[in-house]
Amino acid sequence: MDITFEKALLMSGNDYRLTPHLSLHHPTVGEMLQINGGYSCERTYWQYVQFLLSDPYSNMVFLDDIGKNFMEVSPFEVFMLQLEQPFPPDFMDNALQLFLTEKHHFVKSRYADGSFCLVSTDDPDCQIDREIYEYLYEWVRAVNQVSDSGKIRPADECARQILIEDTRRELRKKQKEHDDEPINRIGNLMSAVSFGGNGVVTPFNLPSCKLYWLFEAFHIENNKSNASHILDGLYHGTLNSKDVNKEELDWTR
Repeated sequence: MDITFEKALLMSGNDYRLTPHLSLHHPTVGEMLQINGGYSCERTYWQYVQFLLSDPYSNMVFLDDIGKNFMEVSPFEVFMLQLEQPFPPDFMDNALQLFLTEKHHFVKSRYADGSFCLVSTDDPDCQIDREIYEYLYEWVRAVNQVSDSGKIRPADECARQILIEDTRRELRKKQKEHDDEPINRIGNLMSAVSFGGNGVVTPFNLPSCKLYWLFEAFHIENNKSNASHILDGLYHGTLNSKDVNKEELDWTR
């Protein structure tokens, strides 16, 4: 299924009605800051995002440990597999409630044909099946501007096994060296767009800022700065117009 949310919708900050029972919610910086009462809120936020996306590539080690090929499973299948793992109480509900307008307590269930889904204990008609999950998946990706760039596609089985082992070692190293370090990606963006941006986003209105706006503000500022440097180089003759990608001059993209 090819699902794309238009930039105009994301810039509006509006929620998106998905079914009669569920709407996709666009969280604010303030809602992110409320996680855990503010303690380790960004770390937990990215844990929620990672859990909801359940990207097979990012979970290749987990999948290999249970005998699954990350190249042969979908995010929905990984999501359902992860529900069998131990998580803190209400972890799944808290993650879902960040990106769903309605509040529900979901449990894993199964249809008559054997396919898995989530069902609300408050409203049995409120369900998250594969199709609904795919909309949620793309929504979380879009809001957080998650990119697939940098992923390696192994050419054969040998290369896949090497990639998994390399990733396994890297995960162990990160866990050992950085497990207690704070995560400041959003915090750094909050500072950058407040004090280095155009003044639209400030510390005084940050809590009401939609998360997509934060990522986009930084993205646009970088594009604008890059275009300005290119034009300056062309004007002063340090760049040849033949060597310039004209698309880079359109900082609105």
